[in-house]
Amino acid sequence: MLTEREFRQWDQYAARRMLPTRRLEMYLAQIALLIARTMGNASEMTMSDFLFDPPGEPVDNDEAVKQAFGFSPRNRKD
Repeated sequence: MLTEREFRQWDQYAARRMLPTRRLEMYLAQIALLIARTMGNASEMTMSDFLFDPPGEPVDNDEAVKQAFGFSPRNRKD
C-alpha cells in the first residue's frame, strides 16, 4: 500500500517522464522506423529521427531514484 507521499512522488516521476505518452511515442517511432526501412533507403535512420523530442533528457541513475523515493532497504539476518 502506498502512502500519499509515495503516491505524489510517483505522480511527479510519471509527469517528469511524460508517462504513458512517452511510451506511446516510442512505439509509434518504432513503427515509423520499421516502415521507413521496409520502403527503402532508410538504413542510416534511427528511432530518434522519428521522436517528437529526441532523447536529451537526463537519465536518472539508480542512486538518484533511490534517494528521491527514500528507498533504504534493511538487511535481515534470521
